[in-house]
Amino acid sequence: MKRAFYGVFSISLIAILITVIFKPQNNLIPARMFLYMLVWVLILCGIRWGIWMLEKFLKDRRVDLGKLSRRGLILYVVVYGISLYVVSLILRSYPVTDYGSVYETAYQLAMGQTVDDWNYFSMWTNNLSPLTILTFCMKLGVFLGFSDPYYFVLAINVLQVTLVLVCIFYLMGKIGLGGAVTQWFAVFVYTLWTPIWACTNAFYSDQLSFGGSIIAVALLVYGCGVQSRRKWGAIIGAGLIWGVAIAAKATSAIALVALIVTLILVNSARRWKELLTLGVVMVLTVGSLSAISNSYPSKAEEYRLKFPTEYWIALGLMEDGTYGANADFIKECYLSKNVDERRELCLQKIRENWKNLFQGEHLVDKVSVIFGDGSISPTSHIYPYQESLLWHWVYWEGDYFWKYACLSTGFFYAVLLLMIVGAVLRTFGHGSSLEVKSGEFCLTFMIYLTVFGTFLFLMLWETQNKQLYNQIPWMTLAAVCGLESVWDYVIMRVSKGRFAHVGQGSTTVE
Repeated sequence: MKRAFYGVFSISLIAILITVIFKPQNNLIPARMFLYMLVWVLILCGIRWGIWMLEKFLKDRRVDLGKLSRRGLILYVVVYGISLYVVSLILRSYPVTDYGSVYETAYQLAMGQTVDDWNYFSMWTNNLSPLTILTFCMKLGVFLGFSDPYYFVLAINVLQVTLVLVCIFYLMGKIGLGGAVTQWFAVFVYTLWTPIWACTNAFYSDQLSFGGSIIAVALLVYGCGVQSRRKWGAIIGAGLIWGVAIAAKATSAIALVALIVTLILVNSARRWKELLTLGVVMVLTVGSLSAISNSYPSKAEEYRLKFPTEYWIALGLMEDGTYGANADFIKECYLSKNVDERRELCLQKIRENWKNLFQGEHLVDKVSVIFGDGSISPTSHIYPYQESLLWHWVYWEGDYFWKYACLSTGFFYAVLLLMIVGAVLRTFGHGSSLEVKSGEFCLTFMIYLTVFGTFLFLMLWETQNKQLYNQIPWMTLAAVCGLESVWDYVIMRVSKGRFAHVGQGSTTVE
């Protein structure tokens, strides 16, 4: 079953990578992007080798590697968090489009001001929970004395991103062989994601849900490994955090589906108490946020203005799935009298276009838009508080954006390539030594299944590159597992070669 999954995933990833190399976004040159991808792979391999050599050097000098690694992680987390906060302040921009509507309304509610227009939220009810979460964070910041709650919410966002780094370190320690070398390699891969540096300064649904699923899984794994009060505290915390993330953005639930499938495959019935607790807390959290959403004044106009869930599915089935390519359909939805008419229109479009799921040109166009841009930006840098060198790198009309796009997209392609290698090796039964279970959890399989589920979902949904943003932690783990499987396979082959050589030599002597 697992090998079949890895086989399907390998074929899917290969098709995606071939497509985006030939059809990248941002006017990138295919030949150069192929070269940049290979350069990034070599850089990552060099980092992995360098960490391994450093470990050997320290071992020879009898250094306490465990103690050094823990202290080093603390120092790294502090430096990373401070650096990310400073960079985010430099890149602060005035909120626009959907993020602007959510931010301005949350700010008004936090400051005790009257919100006169709720039409946006009557139309886009999916952003009501992000509004509630952001409003709570802003109110907390105001309560603590921040005249501009942005600085406090940014600190929370940076803390979340930094906790993800710690969780990646922790989960890589649970996954398999390689020890601290693999853990530190994962930390460096995570650090190299430029979208995190460019987009932590905003608080839209993508950022608010960024770390929820992976932090929750780390807490769940930890909780299942201890026998004390901390056990249930960790599991309840996991349910709460994961519930908030799912309420902020539904794609956070993809990892939950992957977890359930994994547990079914490994027959983990004895963990039913932990899983039931996790599920109950998640349901209560999502339900509470939904109840708050239903209390907003936007409820009064929902029937007239709301866009149904079917809208995003219908949009994703037509042309390349983007807003720009489907202007007529979007206009028709806006002109519809109520949500029932919009739903019927969307269902009609779905019936007319569902065969596009198997139409090559449509799939190629969608893949190109979703995966052909490594900037993965879920927010706009169009109106900066102050222009800076960094802003000219990350803004799509900035002086250096093309160079930034080459850098970030080349790295993203390298991540895809490493995932391909890991999936292919596992298809043929290699890399199994990495899949060490933590309790009953087969983490490697869950990681790959989460990434596959995300990619599959995006092919069925509207086409937006930014939808990959809150899956960066899972893609990081998948890429690291990919390179680690290569490393493990090479070491195994070299060791077999040495044993074979020794055996031949002894036979000759005899």
